[in-house]
Amino acid sequence: MTRLKPLAALLFTMLIWGVTPVFLRSLSVGLGPADALVIRYTPVALLSLAILLATGGWRIARADWPRLLVISLLGLFGYSLTSVYGFASVPAGVGGLIYATQPLFIALLAAIMLGEKLTPQVIAGFALALIGTSLLFWDDLAGGGTAGSSITGMLLLVFACFIWGFYSVPAKALVLRYGTLNTTTLSLFIGTLPMLALASPRTLETVAAMTPRLWAEIAFLAFASTFIAMFSWTYATSRLPAATTGAFLYLIPVIAVLAGTLMLEEAVTLNMVLGGLLILGGVAFAQLGQRLRRVRHEQNAV
Repeated sequence: MTRLKPLAALLFTMLIWGVTPVFLRSLSVGLGPADALVIRYTPVALLSLAILLATGGWRIARADWPRLLVISLLGLFGYSLTSVYGFASVPAGVGGLIYATQPLFIALLAAIMLGEKLTPQVIAGFALALIGTSLLFWDDLAGGGTAGSSITGMLLLVFACFIWGFYSVPAKALVLRYGTLNTTTLSLFIGTLPMLALASPRTLETVAAMTPRLWAEIAFLAFASTFIAMFSWTYATSRLPAATTGAFLYLIPVIAVLAGTLMLEEAVTLNMVLGGLLILGGVAFAQLGQRLRRVRHEQNAV
C-alpha cells in the first residue's frame, strides 16, 4: 500500500509526458514555433517569479550562478527552442521516439562533464539507438517532397535531446544544495527570459485569434507538463527504486505514438516501429549495463 501512491504518481507523470509531444506539435503548427514558445512560457515565468518571491528561492551562492546559467539558458531555453521548432515539421509520434534517446545523451555528457566511465554496454546501446533513429529518417529520405523540412526538424529534436543533458547533469548539484522547488523555479524563470525576445506584434494577433482548444493546450503544457508532472515525478522518484522509475520511462514514447495516432491521426509506419524498438532496446541495454556495473561496484566494496 505504501508503494501505491508513488506508483500512481509515476504513472500519472508518464501519461502527462507521453501526450506532451502531441500538444507541442499541435501548437507549433497552429501558432507558429516562436509564438507557441512565448505564449506557453509567459505564464510559467510569472508563476515561477511568484514562487521565488514567496519562498526566497532566488538566494543562491555566487559560485553557483555559472552552473545555474548553464542549466537555464543552454539546457532549458536551448531544449525548449529546438523542440518547438523541431515539432513544427515532425509528427508527435516520431518526436516521442526521438525523445527516448535522452538517457543516452545524459550518460554521454556525464562521462564528459563528471568523468563517469562509458561502459561497452552504453556505447553499444548508443549505436543501436542511432540505427533506430536513422530508420525514423528513412521514411522522409525516401519520400521526397517536403522531406527536407522534416529531416531538419528531426535533427533539431536529436539536438534537443543532447542539450537536455546540460540541464540534467549539472542540475544535480544545485538540487542537492537548494532543493527541487528552488532549482526548478529559478531555472524556469531565467530560461524563459530570452524567450520573450521571440515576441512580435504578430504575437498579440495570435493570442487574440486563439481558440479554446489552443488555450487548453497552452494550459496543459504550461502547468500540467511543466509544473505538476515535474513535482509528481520528484515525489515518485524519492520513494521508489531507480530500477522502477527507469522502467516506467519506456512508456513515454509508446504513449506518444499512440496519442499521435489517436489525437492527430498520424500514420504508424514499419520504420517507426522498427526504429522505436531499436531505440528502446538500445536505451534498455545501456541502462542494464550501468546497473550491472553499480552492482559489481557494491559487491566489491563489501
